[in-house]
Amino acid sequence: MKVRCVRLLDHKGAEVLSSPWLTIGQTYQVLSISIDANGKRSFGIVTSELPGEWPGFGSHQAECFEIVSTVVPSNWRVWIHDSSAMGISPAAWQVPGFAEALFEHDPTTYPIFEHERQVILNEDP
Repeated sequence: MKVRCVRLLDHKGAEVLSSPWLTIGQTYQVLSISIDANGKRSFGIVTSELPGEWPGFGSHQAECFEIVSTVVPSNWRVWIHDSSAMGISPAAWQVPGFAEALFEHDPTTYPIFEHERQVILNEDP
């Protein structure tokens, strides 16, 4: 699934003129989708990546984007949390503690993250 940024919103949903993470007109590969208990949708995307550094992976409000590709990757699986949040992401990323370890740059998580991301990229080039 791919999306194109069409507007920039702050964390409260107000439109802003600039963002350190998103660029209007830029197309991004969606790596995960989540919906919180209030129905707020967000897309997990890599917004920055420099050689030798961990990718800047974050969750961004779906209202910032228009969908340009509806390909659903084969490695995505639905998850439901006790808080009534739900989403879809690679099954390997749903292992308890994986997300926290990835954000803390645990070196054991990067190969898993990258493998699953490559599956997604290969299926929707």
